[in-house]
Amino acid sequence: MASRRLEDLHPITREKAKRFLELAEKEGIDVLIYCTYRSPEEQEILYMQGRLEQFGITLQELNRMRKKLGLWKLTEKEAKRKVTNAKPWQSFHQYGFAFDCVPLQGGKADWNNREAYKKLGKIAEKVGLEWAGNWKRFKEYPHFQDTDTYTKIVKRGKVES
Repeated sequence: MASRRLEDLHPITREKAKRFLELAEKEGIDVLIYCTYRSPEEQEILYMQGRLEQFGITLQELNRMRKKLGLWKLTEKEAKRKVTNAKPWQSFHQYGFAFDCVPLQGGKADWNNREAYKKLGKIAEKVGLEWAGNWKRFKEYPHFQDTDTYTKIVKRGKVES
């Protein structure tokens, strides 16, 4: 199961995430970060979702793999929906440069609160994060990533911590 610990983020990204949470709180938005680091195995299983035919596996097989990683059982409808376009090692989560979050309303996740996500997207920009809700294709409202730090460190071949 993916981590939600800020300590699992790259130190630079961690500081940006902390500032993001501070500014969200000032805006009156309660936020739960529910995913920071994600293993390549979990990323692969998420990538398989919505692509069962392509991988030649059944929903039951996917759910067995998900169970081993502590993930919930998918319904047939959920299994048909793609949740990521990133294969293992293509996601910033594997490098500690991304987190997923959800705004809370009365202590409960409010996945459909587009207004809160838009405000969070603006806050992300202020602290140097990219919001996947601004992507042209495959918008991911809960996903925020530190593209700048990733580019400086990983893309230049200097994986540092």
